[in-house]
Amino acid sequence: MSKQTKQSNRTQTKQKPFRGLYPPLITPFHADGSLNEQGLRDHVDFVIANGADGFCGGSSTGEFMNLTRAEWERVLVISAEQNNGRVPMLAGTADMSTAATIEKSKFAESLGYDGFLIISPWYQVHTMREIEAHFHAIRNATSKPIMIYNNPPVVGIDLTLDLLVRLAKDDVIQYIKDANSDPYMITRLRMMLGDKLGLFYGHDNNALGAFAFGATGWVSGSGNFDPKRWSKIVHLCIDDGNFVAARKIWDEIMPFVDLVTVGRDGQRPDWIAVIKRGLELRGRPVGGVRRPMLPLTPEVDALVKKAVARLKF
Repeated sequence: MSKQTKQSNRTQTKQKPFRGLYPPLITPFHADGSLNEQGLRDHVDFVIANGADGFCGGSSTGEFMNLTRAEWERVLVISAEQNNGRVPMLAGTADMSTAATIEKSKFAESLGYDGFLIISPWYQVHTMREIEAHFHAIRNATSKPIMIYNNPPVVGIDLTLDLLVRLAKDDVIQYIKDANSDPYMITRLRMMLGDKLGLFYGHDNNALGAFAFGATGWVSGSGNFDPKRWSKIVHLCIDDGNFVAARKIWDEIMPFVDLVTVGRDGQRPDWIAVIKRGLELRGRPVGGVRRPMLPLTPEVDALVKKAVARLKF
């Protein structure tokens, strides 16, 4: 075991385990498309005040792919400053190359982030051997916990059970965000690893199933919209085991979740635009999305209005 991996393990034992609701923060923009720094500070306060147990900064729901490197760094700085140690923070540090991912992770580490949320490199469909080497290299270069992000539709591969078990047993990864809408992988990992790997659900449309299978956390993009209800669902399930009460709240939010997770006409959903429009409709304007993403169509916008109108705030 390398010196850095041993250091990682020591760091991990000192930290309270990540658990509960961790919204991946949206990035507010001004009308001209520029970064709305005060809006981001306000949003950090909003999610914490409404029950988020932690958050993820600079990740996909935050449109890292549409930010310049300087903007991404500024998002991480502002989020950390505004948090001021109130809740644990993960930084989305993924990049196309191993070297760039390590460099971004070290930057986040220097700001005091408590861990990294890292999706596998995309575009090139990598082999499991390449993915394994990629995460080993990140582990050896950094000392904070790694939450590996499995998102088959985005990356083009579904991380295998064998790979995840090896990475966990080798102390390379400490958590998983599994964004496969079928949470069966979560129970398989729990049966093979026990409590060694922290299990977070990373999709939004089958959260109750994920908690029933043993997930103890939820990285939920739609949680930006209403962290109070989302957090209540999480803790009813993972603390109280009260799935009946959780399902009542789930039924309230399901129309909104459906718009976030299910696309129309066979295309991907306008998930970030839906979340941002939902926030605007409840009196928290955060601006639109950046191109190449586009605003909602009138048809979807009408559905979002209807879903938000059903909810009482």
